Amino acid sequence: MKTICNAGFVKLTLSAVASAALAACGGGGGSGSATTTSNPSAPTASAQLTGKAIDGYLVGATVCFDNGQGACDPSLPSGTTDASGGYSLPDTGNLQGKMLLVTVTPGTKDLSRPGYTFPATFTLSQTVAASGQQNISPLTTMISAQMEAGLSQTQATAAVAQLLGGNVDPNADYIASSNAATASTASAILDKLTSFATNGVVDAATVRNTMNAIVAKGDVASVTLTDVQTQAAKPVFTVANASQVLSSPTYALDGYLPYFSSFNAQPVQAIVQDVRQLQGAQVTTSQQEYSSGTWQPVTNGKYETMYGAYELRNDASWSAFVPVSTYRAPLAVSANGTVLSGTDPVTGIGYSIEYRTVDLGGLPLATAVPAGNYELSALWTLAPLTTSTFSAATKAYVGLQSYSNDRVILPVWLPACDNPSIANGMVCDGAQPAVMEDGVISLITGDASTTYTSVRQAIGLNLEGRAGGFGMTLTADNKVTATSFSSGGQQTVVIGSWALYSRNANVIVMNVDPAQLAQLGTDPLLSPVYDGAKLVVGLRNGHLRMGFLYPSTYVQKTFEFSSSLNAQLISGVQTATTP
Repeated sequence: MKTICNAGFVKLTLSAVASAALAACGGGGGSGSATTTSNPSAPTASAQLTGKAIDGYLVGATVCFDNGQGACDPSLPSGTTDASGGYSLPDTGNLQGKMLLVTVTPGTKDLSRPGYTFPATFTLSQTVAASGQQNISPLTTMISAQMEAGLSQTQATAAVAQLLGGNVDPNADYIASSNAATASTASAILDKLTSFATNGVVDAATVRNTMNAIVAKGDVASVTLTDVQTQAAKPVFTVANASQVLSSPTYALDGYLPYFSSFNAQPVQAIVQDVRQLQGAQVTTSQQEYSSGTWQPVTNGKYETMYGAYELRNDASWSAFVPVSTYRAPLAVSANGTVLSGTDPVTGIGYSIEYRTVDLGGLPLATAVPAGNYELSALWTLAPLTTSTFSAATKAYVGLQSYSNDRVILPVWLPACDNPSIANGMVCDGAQPAVMEDGVISLITGDASTTYTSVRQAIGLNLEGRAGGFGMTLTADNKVTATSFSSGGQQTVVIGSWALYSRNANVIVMNVDPAQLAQLGTDPLLSPVYDGAKLVVGLRNGHLRMGFLYPSTYVQKTFEFSSSLNAQLISGVQTATTP
């Protein structure tokens, strides 16, 4: 059975991979104090970066910019928190993504714990957000630690909020809002942290590993030194400046992709890479294929298997048809500190691009296989990608692209047959319902001769995925069922639930348990669900279409090399895909 790739499905999937000698990986951050003078070498500005240092309010703590290694940068402003725990530093601009540090010592006073003496010296942190007061607390330190575990700032913030019970902003001043529960949790976090002190100091690595252990267990009290040591064995992702990373080309594995000169012939497959660079105010991405030991430009959308897509705009209306070429078009961005940001011209949804560096040495080659890639998803389980490891000190960039709102995308696939034509509402010899729309043959689900008026009319239908690769049914009691074939014969099994989407009542979102996806077969179309996306059925222009919802917490995460695609990774893919 031929597999069908989708090389250009998700808009500019930024990646990050090994780059052993990239000097522009620094992730410094800035801060200063309300009561002391800034370093004279720092730039002066009328605007101020302000906030509070908090367990309770912390008095007499040093506030500074990170030098990229968990210590104060002496070339940038610093200061000491005032009698109310506040600080104020010159806002030099372009601070988003940089790191503020607060060093707490036994001499620091905690206004919420009269007479208390901290038993050790430790440092709290805050990764500067786009706007607002920049408070620094155990909770913001946990966000920074989660970012060092490989999450985007949005993902990290959501993870800490979940630890706090949901509707709590971890960046807020919980003392000013009299949030006693959050204040109690924050103090418990610091008490746990200082219990792991060595010679009166909790070093930066122990702070990070303790914070990540707490998130991993979902609890403060039960975290042990063993849990902290478990986190210490995991790779550390260091914030890097996106503008600096992309000032030179980077190279990311796009896929091991098939090219169909004819759907009746065996496909020609090749390793394909993305070459990405910031040029002016645009991020450009081009495809290259590996042929006879060299990289050649990919032309005419050779590896694409979509005509395009329909997308849900920020106002919850459907976009016009978006041709697949749009997904390879330059992406307009503006720089703000270490982060690149912009607004999608089709949907009006804002996006941000962050970068991390990580040492891949000793990790399996499969670590650098892009998540959610249809054709490569099977390689995650194949030797040698899972058994061979990267050489020591193989450093990587990790690119993280996130969006400010959910994205709902309804792909318009190319029919999987030669010379497709529609007959009686079906295409490819009756394999799939289809309509002619926007100048192309669109694969749909449901009845091509019916003009649907509500997405609820999908209930009870056999909903087919791309080219009939799988089928499922929505039941009236909000269940998602599928047909399972086993030694016991054919049976209907429940694989999840469904609900109407809150932003658009003509979209049904399916919450399918990833463990149950095997009931739908092995269609690579399903791989984004393993990576955090959700299957949807959307009603647009009277037609029912299968697609995906990428939640606002979903982050496109890929790997990029600085000078060329990593040779070990190329060799691993070649070996793993050799019959």
